[in-house]
Amino acid sequence: MNSEDFISQLISETGLTQEQGVAANSIFESTFLAGNKNKDFIIKQIVERLGVDEAQANIIYDVGVGLLATGVLSKIKKMIFRK
Repeated sequence: MNSEDFISQLISETGLTQEQGVAANSIFESTFLAGNKNKDFIIKQIVERLGVDEAQANIIYDVGVGLLATGVLSKIKKMIFRK
């Protein structure tokens, strides 16, 4: 999943504006690591940069993580089936 697809899907599933979707993508690209170590930091960044409350930030985080996981799994499946 490329950035444009991620942003489009995030906007579709969360109701963000294009500008907020781009900002959220930037946050995930610059801070996301596997696991929950950065969850609080990412949520704080979403609240501050997107101007949403913490509940909405949690939803955006959950959707974003789900999209990222789906994209990673999709790439792994493609690599496995190429062999």
